[in-house]
Amino acid sequence: MTASVSFDNHIFIGIDVSGASFEAAWHRGGSTQYENRPDAIAAFVARLGGEKQIIRIAVEPTGGYEKPLVKALRGAGLPVEMVHTSRFAAYRTLVGAKAKSDTSDARLLAAYAAAPEEVRGRKADYVEIPQDALREHLAELAVRCDQLKRMIHAESCRLATVRSNDVREQIAAHLEALREAGRKLHVAMMQLVRECAELRNAKRLLRSIKSIGDKTALASLALVPELGLISNKAASALIGVAPFVHRSGTMNAPAHIHGGRAAVRNVFYMTAVTASRHNPVLAPFYDRLIAAGKPPKVALVAVMRRLVVYANAVLRSGQPWKGAQTS
Repeated sequence: MTASVSFDNHIFIGIDVSGASFEAAWHRGGSTQYENRPDAIAAFVARLGGEKQIIRIAVEPTGGYEKPLVKALRGAGLPVEMVHTSRFAAYRTLVGAKAKSDTSDARLLAAYAAAPEEVRGRKADYVEIPQDALREHLAELAVRCDQLKRMIHAESCRLATVRSNDVREQIAAHLEALREAGRKLHVAMMQLVRECAELRNAKRLLRSIKSIGDKTALASLALVPELGLISNKAASALIGVAPFVHRSGTMNAPAHIHGGRAAVRNVFYMTAVTASRHNPVLAPFYDRLIAAGKPPKVALVAVMRRLVVYANAVLRSGQPWKGAQTS
C-alpha cells in the first residue's frame, strides 16, 4: 500500500466501489484496494483516522454497493461527497480521460474531489443530508414501491395483449401479488412516519396542501429529504419540474424540463392532475394557462412546479399551506 500524499497540505481521496472490493486513490498520490466487507471497511476507516488534512472523499454511487462504506466513513466524521454519475461522466469528458478501470476511476474521482466548486457543481447553499437510519429505511421502501409500480404497469400491458387463458391467469395472479406487496409497503411506510415526530409533523404540513395525499407526502419525505432546506428553484430542479431555456443567437426554442428524481416527479404528476381540477388555487391557475393557449401538458408541469414550491415552503416555514384557507 502506498502512503497518502497531501496537496498543499490538503488531502483529496477518490473511491471506486464494486460489489467485491473498492479502490481508494489519493490525489497526486498512491492507491490501494480493499475488499468490500465490514472488517476491511473498518481497517480502511481506521487508516484514514490518522489523516488530519482530509478535505474531501469523492464516491460515485454504484447501485448500493457503496452504502456500507459511506456509512462507516460518515460515522467516523470524514467528509464524504457523493458524486452524481452524470456529472462525473461530464468531468471524464472534460479532462479527456479514456482509460476505464477500478484504479483509473479512483484516481479520476480523487482529481474530481480536488477540483474547484464550479467544476463539481457544488453551490454555496448545497445541503448535505445527515445520516438517519429511519429515513434511509423509508427511502428504501419508497424505491421498492416505485419498482412495484413499474412491474404492475409492465404486467398490465402484457395482460392487455395476451390471448392464452393460462398465461392470463398467471399474469392476473402476479398482478394481485404485486398489488398486495404495494399495499403492505404503504402500511409499513405509514408506520415508520408515525414513529418519528419530525416526519409526522412534516407529513401533516404536506397534507395541508389540497390535492397532496398520503402517497405524495410519503414519496416527498422519503425520496426528497432536502425539501424544506433548499430554495424553491433548487427544489423544482431536484424533482425535475424546472424549465431550462434553450436560446442561442436568433434561436429561441421552448424551455423544457430535464433530469430530476423521476419517481417523485411521477407522483407529483398525478397530484397535479387532481390539483388542476379541485385545488382552489391551482385549478384557476391551470384554467388561465389553458385559456392563454398553453398545451395541457405544459400547464400540468406548471401546476407540478407550484405544488413542489408549496411543499418546499410549508416544510421550510413549519406552517400549513395558506391556500388551504381558501375554499
